[in-house]
Amino acid sequence: MKLGKKVKAFLVAMCIVVAAVLLFLGIYTWRVPQYEEMEETLFSYQSKGSIDYKVFLRPNVVYEEPYLPKDRNYILKYIDYIEAKFVYEYKGSAAADLTTEYLVTAKLQGLHGKGIEVLWSKEYVLIPPVVERERNAVKTLELAVPVKLDDYLAEREKIFADSEVNSPVVLEVVFAVHTAASSTDGSLDDSIESYLVIPIGESVFKIESSPETVGEDAITKTVKFALAVNTAKLSILFIFSALFFGFAIAVAVLVKTADPPDEFAKTIAQIFKEHGERLAGMEHSLAYQASEFDIIDVNSIDDMVKIADELSQPILYYKVDTPLERKIEFYVFDGSRVYYMVIFGEILPTESHIQAELDS
Repeated sequence: MKLGKKVKAFLVAMCIVVAAVLLFLGIYTWRVPQYEEMEETLFSYQSKGSIDYKVFLRPNVVYEEPYLPKDRNYILKYIDYIEAKFVYEYKGSAAADLTTEYLVTAKLQGLHGKGIEVLWSKEYVLIPPVVERERNAVKTLELAVPVKLDDYLAEREKIFADSEVNSPVVLEVVFAVHTAASSTDGSLDDSIESYLVIPIGESVFKIESSPETVGEDAITKTVKFALAVNTAKLSILFIFSALFFGFAIAVAVLVKTADPPDEFAKTIAQIFKEHGERLAGMEHSLAYQASEFDIIDVNSIDDMVKIADELSQPILYYKVDTPLERKIEFYVFDGSRVYYMVIFGEILPTESHIQAELDS
């Protein structure tokens, strides 16, 4: 097999470049560590706070049970007191210095307008601030507070008598907890509030309570982990690099360089490139019929094209390329007159001739 000099050089160069790139990628994969970034949690916590209540009753002719559970309609006249119960749970990922502060307040508020604006407000402390410190991973609080509605009803009537404004009044009972956790990796704060909203002065009412409140946070740091070498990828890169190097060597050593086209082949190629659509091939030469025609020799293919245009005739050609003869003849017919042009080629050695045939 033979290839043109430029084609062979290009093929060898491309194989070497591809092999070198694959080899570089293989060495890079093997020698250069690859890392993956991950968030590592040093300290974290989760917390939740929930509120529940029971409505304890005075003796009455309607209810036999001593109290009613949450989410019911309640008759004000039968209510003795409301027991509000708050549960707080804190759980850290590790032991830390915990400082927990909590308090319970009640706000008596007069409301006004469609937007339920606060017209007036009075605050009461049901449980004053309490601070508890300990080193632990968990913290649990259970607080129960009785709420006597009679005291707030009396306050409502007093304000109404003085202001003569009969506005809706609610009592908001708020449980507030704040926990500060100090660990060797840093500090985190957690704050949770739960509440009850109790209408004051309505003969029948429902109590609104906040849903369960949750909190969470974490102290993290970014850590780089070295990845294991991908042996499958490494093997593929090295194998294909070796294959391309081997192919480049095989092409350079085993594939022979074809002789460049001679002047005859170049001339024919140029003619067909420029005028191929004007040429029509013949199976036999007209040399044996030359006596029947008036032969006019033409020196160039451009002149043949001009004559063919003038006569509106095609240009016919006959080509022979054998070890014994190499030529191409062109004809333009005009009745008994024939315009004729011939190009001869140098006789090539047999091997070169075969290669020329393959190249053409």
